[in-house]
Order: sequence, then structure tokens, then C-alpha cells
Amino acid sequence: MKNRRMFPMFVLAFLAVVFLGAAGIAQAQGPAATPAMAMDSLQRAIVAETWTLTPQRTATAGFTGLPLRICEGTYCGELAKMPIGTPVGILIDDREGWALVHVPSLNKYGWVNTNNIVF
Repeated sequence: MKNRRMFPMFVLAFLAVVFLGAAGIAQAQGPAATPAMAMDSLQRAIVAETWTLTPQRTATAGFTGLPLRICEGTYCGELAKMPIGTPVGILIDDREGWALVHVPSLNKYGWVNTNNIVF
């Protein structure tokens, strides 16, 4: 009976050490190590849909005035308009006509219609 009580306590103690250790490492690295902290709340909300900020592939804007949008859809607000040939890093391609991208020249994240970018 004593062993049954000891195992959950050991697991709980182990998880507490791992969690606190990870929190300490993150705090020691500071805000410069986390680029999401430098983003405004709208940009943080947009990238919350992805698991990585590393582009999976690259593309370029297919026409001048290509809108970088807040969400997937032509009804969504525009963050910026990109000139033709603007490089974008694709974070998510939803395969339904929209891609979550990072535009390094604007330092912004947003959605573009995949019919309007050149892979």
C-alpha cells in the first residue's frame, strides 16, 4: 500500500522539477529569446494558429497590392499591401486557398490567398 502512494508522489515531484527548471531556463534567456514577445497583440493572435515561426517553404507576391490579411477570407481586414515579387515565408498552407505567411520586409505575419502567390 505504501508503494502505491509513493509512485504518484514521485511522479508529481519529478514533473514539478521539470516544469520549474524549464521556467527558469526561459526566464534566464529573457525576452530577446522569444520573438513573439516583441509582437503586438494582433500579431500574437495571428501566429497563435501555428506551432512554429520557421517557414516551411517560400513564395513571392504575384501582383502589386497583394493584401496581407488578418484571417483567411476576403472579408478579413488588411494588415498591409505587398508589391509584386515580395518574398514571403509560408508557415501554414491550409490547402484550401489560404496560407499563413511571414513577410520579412514588413516584419508582419498574416494570411494570403495562395492563388495570388508564386511558389
